[in-house]
Amino acid sequence: MRKSVHWIALVLLLVCLPAQAGFSINTSSGDKLDIKVWGESQRGPLFIWLLNQYGESKRADSLAVALANKGASVWQVDLLDALMLERTAEAIRNMDGGAVASLLEAGVKQGRRPIVLVACDRMAVPLLKGLREWQLRQQGAGQSAVAGGVLFFPNLFRGTPVAGEDPELMEIVAASNMPLMIMQPALGSNRTRLPNLLKTLHAAGSPAYSWLVPEVRDYYLLQTEKPQSESLQAMAGKVPTAVEQAISATPDRLLAAARLLAASKQPVKARAMRETTLKASAPAYGLIERPRQPAPGFTLTDAHGKTQSLTHGRVTLVNFWATWCPPCVHEIPSMNRLAAAYDAKDFGIVSINFKEDPEHVLAFLKRVDVDFPVLLDHDGVVSGRWRVFAFPSTFLLDQKGNIRYSVNTAIEWDTDEAKAVIDRLLKEARPAK
Repeated sequence: MRKSVHWIALVLLLVCLPAQAGFSINTSSGDKLDIKVWGESQRGPLFIWLLNQYGESKRADSLAVALANKGASVWQVDLLDALMLERTAEAIRNMDGGAVASLLEAGVKQGRRPIVLVACDRMAVPLLKGLREWQLRQQGAGQSAVAGGVLFFPNLFRGTPVAGEDPELMEIVAASNMPLMIMQPALGSNRTRLPNLLKTLHAAGSPAYSWLVPEVRDYYLLQTEKPQSESLQAMAGKVPTAVEQAISATPDRLLAAARLLAASKQPVKARAMRETTLKASAPAYGLIERPRQPAPGFTLTDAHGKTQSLTHGRVTLVNFWATWCPPCVHEIPSMNRLAAAYDAKDFGIVSINFKEDPEHVLAFLKRVDVDFPVLLDHDGVVSGRWRVFAFPSTFLLDQKGNIRYSVNTAIEWDTDEAKAVIDRLLKEARPAK
């Protein structure tokens, strides 16, 4: 009897779910965009959802169902697939706003109001470009059905800078004046950069807002037990309760954001965008020599509560990492071998974990051998002082505590090339005691 009740409940749930439909539009440049549709209500907001760069649709589909059940409509579009573009950061940053503007025009023609664009991570770039292109096509028509955009953990930077340097915002940010809502994970790597992003948007005339999502990291919106994309396999496994709670709250947050954006002041016309020849910057790989400068100090505790500070007198490798970062974990064995190749009084490694609980780190250390101290940057303050943008990021300090080299990706650390750099630093005069 109990099994029958469960089957009946499942059938009723499926019957009650809004049916997924779809249609296609042609852009001004002749490209065809296939649109998946949830919800038929003309009274609620229309969310035009730009699917993430990985093509991961499980969470996006379930959120579309939840929004439709609450009276909204969702159009979901995989721009990269439709435009036959590679799923790379460079391809996304170089997209223009034409396709997104055509989506907005299609929504307006159907009489939808308000219309809100939604995107996450790097797809925030074509979202902003699309809003601006739509403004230009309106030729200053004033108040409209397009309310603005919602950006989940947006990556609006030109690229990955050399470790220790601040990233540059793309030019479209300073040219965006439509209403925007930033959904920022409290534990996200760009949490400390949110004020500067908002400052830039406000200076452009955008009534930009932010919503801090507690207890979650970047990409939480894409997290499932079995991700479709190979790029997201590091997040496979049991989904944390905080992530499930954040995702469950997302439909209501989106509806609240839509109301706020629709009530915000709309710009009269698009803002001029600074012409530039700068292209999206590619990450710099390998050890990069840096201008000699004192390293920021730190005093942190390890997972056992023992305190350690940065000391001078030996060559030191300071590594910023996280357990959820596959490249970070991959380079640990070569770091172990590098540390073993030198006398501890001459060379040492200190790793700094980014915003993870001591219990989680201890559990990781039981599974993976780490032969050097692992300190905990609970609030990300130390990572911010060192201007860490990507993980892993590593800095090589001389015996006087000056930063001499940095690398913003995983490398094999026990190579002849890496040892030659360390040996050169060791031959320099030791600091006077």
